[in-house]
Amino acid sequence: MSTSPSVSTKKILILKIFAGFLILCLAFELVLRLFGYGHYTIYRPDERLLWVPEPGRTLTVVNHLPITINHQGLRYAVDLQPKQADQFRIIAFGDSFAQGWGVDDDSHFSAILEKKLNQGSCSKEHFQSISAGVNAYPNSLAAEKLKQVVEDPALRPDVAIFAYSENSNLEKLTQLQGEDREKFLRRVEWKAMARRSAIYNFVIEDLMRKIAYYQLRHMIMAGTLDGLKGMENLDMDQFNQNLAEILRICRSHNVQLVFLMPGADGEDSNTPLHPFQKSLFEFAAREHVPLVNMIPVLSGKSSLFMDQVHPTKAGNEVIAGELYKTVEGLANYNAVCSGNSLADVKTTRAVAAAPAPLAAR
Repeated sequence: MSTSPSVSTKKILILKIFAGFLILCLAFELVLRLFGYGHYTIYRPDERLLWVPEPGRTLTVVNHLPITINHQGLRYAVDLQPKQADQFRIIAFGDSFAQGWGVDDDSHFSAILEKKLNQGSCSKEHFQSISAGVNAYPNSLAAEKLKQVVEDPALRPDVAIFAYSENSNLEKLTQLQGEDREKFLRRVEWKAMARRSAIYNFVIEDLMRKIAYYQLRHMIMAGTLDGLKGMENLDMDQFNQNLAEILRICRSHNVQLVFLMPGADGEDSNTPLHPFQKSLFEFAAREHVPLVNMIPVLSGKSSLFMDQVHPTKAGNEVIAGELYKTVEGLANYNAVCSGNSLADVKTTRAVAAAPAPLAAR
């Protein structure tokens, strides 16, 4: 039985509409790529760290500014080699705050700190300051990244800056095991595939970021999120154990650990602390770990933020300035700048700090 002309005409019309839609999508994709939407950083699955940035030169989600990831997963222009005798290396760990969300390669606090140190009074050393921050990392994954880097002789820094992460509802990701972990890694891979599309980036991560993006993120993180409200599900033991472990690893490899507490827009010294923040302050005081607290420094300065938590270039400059003052006071910095060994500096400081004999008082 022959197909009626009307049915054939409808099929042809449907095919034309479908072909026209594909051509329109392709044209839209190409136009969006001209404006940078097809050049965001891709995050691939990783057995240990769950997701890591792929190397290459891409663009930030906001502002579309250059972001360079080296082959070691660090935001730095070149791959790191084992430190030379005249090199002093600082690496910052954390989430998008530490990575430098929305600012270019020269404007995140690690890059600014490197420039300040190399232009400073210590001419005996060549300073490297690198960002190992990864978008959306909770403190538990930032700690795992720190362990990986410090334990690698080719990457090992002199100073490790651990920046507190606001992604506290993702802390239990590191506890995923077996099939649950494999499912999560597959979701990361699906997200990486979607993010190669300029249309996806424009619609989901730009126009609908506050709605669709976070809904999709919750789908990827399904079964791994703590409640956004209330503190009853917080694993304080895990958080404190991570702090103790990174301090132990740093000390065993002669790496100076420094904590960095970011400030948020609208946050001040009277704002109630998250339990993890409070625990970090207490741990730093108890273990004598230097802590740079940006909360009072950035309080009341909304112009230094591009959103609730991410600093502008000017905000990153303020953070780098505070870190610079802290680094100048570290024993290992003073050791290399004075030409003495670290043991000599520690001995000198201990003598200077010791109580004077009664006869000399």
